Amino acid sequence: MQKEIVDIKRQLGGLAHAVGFQLEDRAYFSLPKLLEEEFGIKMKEKLIRKMIRTIKGDLMEINIIGKAEKNGKEIYIIGEAKANLSIRHIVDFVDKLKDLKETFKEEIFPILVTYMTDIETEEYARSKNIRVYYSYEFQPIF
Repeated sequence: MQKEIVDIKRQLGGLAHAVGFQLEDRAYFSLPKLLEEEFGIKMKEKLIRKMIRTIKGDLMEINIIGKAEKNGKEIYIIGEAKANLSIRHIVDFVDKLKDLKETFKEEIFPILVTYMTDIETEEYARSKNIRVYYSYEFQPIF
C-alpha cells in the first residue's frame, strides 16, 4: 500500500509540473505583445525558463525571464507561473526578487501568471507592484 501511495504522489507531481510548464509556454508566446500594449515594454530577447546563479552563488530557477526595453532603459522581465496563485506564492516570489535585484544591475519588471486566484491575492500582488496575468489573456499557441 505504501508503495502505491508513493507512486500516486510521484504521478501527481508530474501532472502538476506539466500543467505549470504549459502555463509558462503560453506565457512566453503571449506576454511580449501584452507587455508592449500595456506598458510600452519591448522584448529584446525571447522569454524563457532558466536556471541562474545569484550573486550569493545560489542556483535559482526562474520560470519566466527575458531582457526588454522600457522608456529607453534595459530591464528584465522576471515571472513565476502558478496554476492557483496564493498569497504564499507571492511572498515567496517577493523574496526571490530581493535576491535577483542584488544579482541583476537592470531594473526588474515582476509578473505572475496563473489560471486562477482570489481577489485578496490579486490585491496583495498589486500592493507589491506585481502584474498578474491570467491564462485567458493569452493567445492560443496552435
